[in-house]
Amino acid sequence: MTADPPSGSYYSGISVAPPPRSRGGHGLPLATPPRKRTLVDPLHAHGGGRPPVSTAPPAEPEPLEKPVEPVEERLTEADVDGEALAAEIDTELAAQAQPLPSRSEQHEWHGVVLVTGTDTEVGKTITTAAMAAAAQSAGLRVAVIKPGQTGTNTGAPTDAEVISRLAGTETVRTLAEYPEPLAPLAAAKVAGLPPLDLSDVVDAIRAEAGKHDLVLVEGAGGLLVPMGLRASGEPWTFADLATTLGADVIVVARAGLGTLNHTSLTLEALHRRGVYARVILGAWPAEPELVHWANLGDLVPHMVGALPSGAGSMDPGVFRRSAPGWLTPALHGVLDNWRVWAEEAG
Repeated sequence: MTADPPSGSYYSGISVAPPPRSRGGHGLPLATPPRKRTLVDPLHAHGGGRPPVSTAPPAEPEPLEKPVEPVEERLTEADVDGEALAAEIDTELAAQAQPLPSRSEQHEWHGVVLVTGTDTEVGKTITTAAMAAAAQSAGLRVAVIKPGQTGTNTGAPTDAEVISRLAGTETVRTLAEYPEPLAPLAAAKVAGLPPLDLSDVVDAIRAEAGKHDLVLVEGAGGLLVPMGLRASGEPWTFADLATTLGADVIVVARAGLGTLNHTSLTLEALHRRGVYARVILGAWPAEPELVHWANLGDLVPHMVGALPSGAGSMDPGVFRRSAPGWLTPALHGVLDNWRVWAEEAG
């Protein structure tokens, strides 16, 4: 059973108000990207973009400019049906609206970008395909690398095959394949195959970076999964790859219950390593419940995209035309206002 989105949001410091349910489905674009908006993107206000990776110790995160006001203090008798609260939130959002800089002024992600997740099966592969499709539609030369593909004995399409089909990317490479559906290092040991060497992976990525505008590197599982071995014999993780390359990271997260803790842990681990990271929701449900709207309010300051549930089953042509509408201009998309997105997603 699904819950109607609440008529207002108590996340007053974040410019997303869950809209009233006026139409079914996830509301995200399927055939064509949405038109360019001219309102402010909360992500831009919270520092969206692509600053250089710093090796200095990270500073303590700054508090939100506007403290969260407990919902109990905001509700009055006039708000029992939610209409007065919804009007209040809508007024706050309208007051925050400002023209966005032109696309040429946005800090777009180029070079090497790593794609990890808060867990397995969160939508990393489909998100990587969407990022590739959006960048290609913007005229970029794109390559995708999967360092370690496991579970090849299951008969399912490999991640490289899925990305090639959906995004139509010409350069999609898998550096090593292992039969068992385990973490890459464990899968290599079980199969008696050479594990991924960190220096070899770095060399392969840098080689493609010299020939492409954007190189997307999809991980396996989460950020700290053992991927292979260093020359010293010590295991290395996807986080180690990010710091070695000095690359930015996209964290693909779930929209449902439990995502706040998992996403925060992943972002904190990257932040402490001096790695810049942003979040994409891998599958926004067609019929979101209260928990999804509440999580969205917490995550949106970190977000640069959200894919609709079932995006991976779309016709490839529809997928490629739709992908820019799921991503912000930082990722070569056209989603530049989360308030409008929330209204359409209801």
